Amino acid sequence: MKQFFLPYKISMRSALLMILTCLGMSLPLMAQTGKVSGRVLDAGKQPVVAATVLLKKTADSSMVKAALTNTSGQYDFEGIPFSNYYITITYIGYRDIESPAFTLNDTTYSIQPLTLQASTSSLKGVTVTGKKPFIEQQIDRTVVNVESSVMAAGGSAMEVLEKLPEVLVDKDGNISIKGKKGVKVMIDDRPAYLSGTELANFLRNLPASQLDQIEIMSNPPAKYDAAGNGVVNIKTKKIKTGGFNGNLVLTYLQGRYPGSTQNLNFNYATHRVNLYGSAGYGYRQSFEDYHILRNFRDAGGKDIVGIYDQHTFTKTTKQNINAKLGLDFYASPKTTLGVAVGGFHNPSDVTNDNITLLKDGSGTLQTRVVAPATTKGTWDNIEVNTSLRHQFDSAGHELQVNADYLAYNSTSKQEFNNQYFKADSSIAGAPKRFLSDLPSEIRIYSLKADYVHPLSANTKLEAGVKTSYVSTDNNAQYFDWGATDWKRNDTLSNHFLYKENVNAAYLNLRHKMDKLEVQAGLRAEQTWLKGEQRSNNQSFTRNYLQLFPTAFIAYDLSKDSRVALTYGRRIERPDYRSMNPFRFYLDQYTYDEGNPNLKPQYSNNVELSYSMWEGALTTTFVYSKTTDIIQDVVLQDPAKNETYQRPENLNTRKILGVNLNLQVPLNDNALTTLYMDYNNYDYKGTINNGPFELKQGVFTAQLMEQVKFKSGWGFQLMGMWSSKAIDGTFVQQPVGSLHAGIQKDILNKKATVRLSASDIFNWTRFNATSRYQNIDINIRGRWQSQVLKLTFTYRFNKNNEKKGADENHVSSVDAEKGRVKTEKK
Repeated sequence: MKQFFLPYKISMRSALLMILTCLGMSLPLMAQTGKVSGRVLDAGKQPVVAATVLLKKTADSSMVKAALTNTSGQYDFEGIPFSNYYITITYIGYRDIESPAFTLNDTTYSIQPLTLQASTSSLKGVTVTGKKPFIEQQIDRTVVNVESSVMAAGGSAMEVLEKLPEVLVDKDGNISIKGKKGVKVMIDDRPAYLSGTELANFLRNLPASQLDQIEIMSNPPAKYDAAGNGVVNIKTKKIKTGGFNGNLVLTYLQGRYPGSTQNLNFNYATHRVNLYGSAGYGYRQSFEDYHILRNFRDAGGKDIVGIYDQHTFTKTTKQNINAKLGLDFYASPKTTLGVAVGGFHNPSDVTNDNITLLKDGSGTLQTRVVAPATTKGTWDNIEVNTSLRHQFDSAGHELQVNADYLAYNSTSKQEFNNQYFKADSSIAGAPKRFLSDLPSEIRIYSLKADYVHPLSANTKLEAGVKTSYVSTDNNAQYFDWGATDWKRNDTLSNHFLYKENVNAAYLNLRHKMDKLEVQAGLRAEQTWLKGEQRSNNQSFTRNYLQLFPTAFIAYDLSKDSRVALTYGRRIERPDYRSMNPFRFYLDQYTYDEGNPNLKPQYSNNVELSYSMWEGALTTTFVYSKTTDIIQDVVLQDPAKNETYQRPENLNTRKILGVNLNLQVPLNDNALTTLYMDYNNYDYKGTINNGPFELKQGVFTAQLMEQVKFKSGWGFQLMGMWSSKAIDGTFVQQPVGSLHAGIQKDILNKKATVRLSASDIFNWTRFNATSRYQNIDINIRGRWQSQVLKLTFTYRFNKNNEKKGADENHVSSVDAEKGRVKTEKK
């Protein structure tokens, strides 16, 4: 695995030269040059792969060139001017070493093999090892090591995702990778089986202290479910040292409203078993403040016939109780059995203050509607995973089998009390009370097997099968207040049942040659589904088979530059809630509803990338075309003065873009990361039997600086800015944010204190307009994005015996969890 965050020392002068080279400048080489080569071995005299080797000048220790060792532990520096040099070698978990100084005065110079020694040392029961790089690049994914981020401490998984390169999170928590929405989220190689608002709520409740790595795949290989425009795989911590180990993380948060989280992670390992788990509690209050201006126009979309001026302030109180317990049993040196049980309980209490001013076309106030509302809900989950892993040999020949059961239960009770007043504040009519009761149940069963067979040292075959079954039960009931009690509204009430079975199989072949690396895969998925609306005895059934090819090809142009081309076909099935036609009300005049006639969307994605400086700079060109794209659209019912949002299939969406990812290590302890992308979006389709087209170029930039000091202090600064962007049928105005964090190791590195601030200047806003046909809406909103977090982390270790936990304890659920929703807010 290549590591492209290189923990080497580069002078400010060298960093400047790297940036100037990025802009097209170069420096002439001296006429007399030679080649320097050598090998890096471990204590067992085995080659060390991907160690960082730096060639430095003896005179001033400035870096001349960097390289990574190959599979033989070999490194080479070519075109080196005659002079005096020495080399330094760094590798995670090993002590840094230097070679003796030498003089290059011939065409070749060979350095004697250098041996690395493990750096693990005991400090009063604490195991200290090398830090992982923040970002690593692989042929089909980007790996982010969350523990290396100062700002990750004390926050949530969502807050971590918001600060990652290549990833953008909108106001509703929808995630996109390189400009492509519809991303699927997995937890420990298992699908979250959530989407939309519910996925956002889950990620906001998942403590960042439980995260180890995040894998970002814009074009996932065939092993992964074909659903989604990319995959974000969140890997949680599983402590890998023997004995009893763990950490305790305590956080206090303060925005407009306070919050706190407490989380415990632990592990107990012997030669035969590994017991691990986590438990946590969180309490958070937050707010959302939205101003919505709707101009109702005539049928031709020209003259304004009515204006609805609405202000909504929402205060949310949430609790999160979560726990997980897992056991790996090493039945033999080659066979591991595993079982894990986890779940959460998330109660919430929401209050809404809604005031809507109803005006005529000239802007004269006619009626003022005051509509306070309350929502009480719960969101519960339990999941069970069993696994078997058998390694046939030490070369990677293995079989993994996983079985999963997941259950989600949610409740949501909303009550509105609408009061009507004239322009002079006198009563305009009788008040109206309205109640909705929206319980939901989801059951998911999944079984999969993955087989890996290295055909040779450079060729690997992967194959697998999977079957999943999902059932959902949504019984939406609506009530109107009568003279003395609640009366069921049978017109709005709806009982919706949904069943789905997906069967899949895949093949994936990967081959490495001298400079060429190729990976190709094919996945077949057969889908059967049935939806039933019991309230009106309507149902629908669908059955289809689809093929999803993937291809990756990479060529090393030199020792520090590579070009890669990837292709993948993907499917995005409607999430379970989007096909349910029940309504979720914001107020009497505004609601969301599902669409049982939705079809899946299909996309073809191509990426061409060029990387240099061992991946420190990567430029990628992106093209994506999606057909039958599922898009939330805004519609109006002028007769009832209602505005509602519903998902529909548009014709196409095309994305053409380019992105740049640059990592500049200024020295051993400072890293600058710059990510920029520009994507041109082109939406075309039909809405409400009328043509719809929306085009917009979007530029996004993220700049992150990380600094660590030998005294145990660390600092991180991150800024983000986006130009005008598309959010559904809305065009959003530019937005930016600035975040910072500082940390200090204390108690002989047993503990760490971190202080971080999100959205320091409170720049995060949502200001967007939707204008097509007779739709004319402007939305301005803000929320609790400005938060100060103080986090204390304590690590304990009662035994330094090394015993690795089974890192391949994954599950069979790869896509279904990403499609669970309860309600939109």
